[in-house]
Amino acid sequence: KFLKPLILPTTKRIYLDQQFELSQLDLSKNIVIYMPNHKSHLDEFIIGFTFVNKKIPIPITAAGENLFKNSVSNFVLKSYGAFKIRRDKYSLDEHYSRLLSSYLGASFMAGEQIMSFQEGTRPRDGKIGLFRKGIVGTIEKLFNELKTNHECELEDITFVPIAINWSENPDEKKLTADVNAKAEDTDLVSRFLNLKKTHSSRDIRGVYLGIGEPLSYNQFVADNNPDENSSYAIGIVNEVRSRVVAMMPIYKEHLLHSSIQFLNKHNKHIKIEDLKQLVEVTQKVINENENNITVIETDGFCIDDRLELMVQRDIIKISEDKLSFKVLNINLVNYYANHVTSLTKER
Repeated sequence: KFLKPLILPTTKRIYLDQQFELSQLDLSKNIVIYMPNHKSHLDEFIIGFTFVNKKIPIPITAAGENLFKNSVSNFVLKSYGAFKIRRDKYSLDEHYSRLLSSYLGASFMAGEQIMSFQEGTRPRDGKIGLFRKGIVGTIEKLFNELKTNHECELEDITFVPIAINWSENPDEKKLTADVNAKAEDTDLVSRFLNLKKTHSSRDIRGVYLGIGEPLSYNQFVADNNPDENSSYAIGIVNEVRSRVVAMMPIYKEHLLHSSIQFLNKHNKHIKIEDLKQLVEVTQKVINENENNITVIETDGFCIDDRLELMVQRDIIKISEDKLSFKVLNINLVNYYANHVTSLTKER
């Protein structure tokens, strides 16, 4: 009841792109690790709703300690199986490391799947951040220990890349208010309560969710060399990230911001007609690009409507003659524009 008015309108607009059918996963003999990129605090709920609709078991989720700040968010997170990660003690406290390994080991033996956001946080610049080794190194070490247990039937680790992208990120105001602040400095309950004030879920036209081809740990080990610590974790997270990037689309809403960013560098008063032409030309160039980046146009997309919404959010201010506008919040414009630029460069 608490989440329904915030989330359900958005779940009806999920664009699901499956390169792999999740029901084909062998959960009895594989440790399954879902590895999405991270855009919003609502990512895990969108993924969770999708899993429920597909009748896929919900994975337990590694979540930063900062999200368990109060009793309400603590209850919500633990209700769907989130467990706390102490980033400050992860590699420094041997006792904590053993405790985490014991918990994960018991979870794997019980047949649980894990979801871990390897960026570690929501990038504030709109790009797809680097995937950190993090918990993957612990899982790798644990798997190699479990293989020596004759009672254990686990044979492999399967890493499932998940790409998630929002036409409009519900966390955009928080992420772009101060680009130098830490993205973790937020209260999850306050974020939900303030969502209606900053960004109604009705304004979010689409959420992309891509399920990529899984990566086998055993196959990766057979095909690659370990690092200096005899670990394959860094190579694995880099490979999974590359698969996430390869799936990631661009929303036409993002092209709008990218065009505004470009025009704003040359003229503080952007002509709406120039903007419309640049958006269309940019989309044509991307569509013809040999790297095959998908541009998603959401239902009812209209530049005039999007500009009106940006006015309501104090992102731009339209001139009296309605023919041009000036940018009021360049950080937010850059957030979406950077996604377009970084994706076209990486692909």
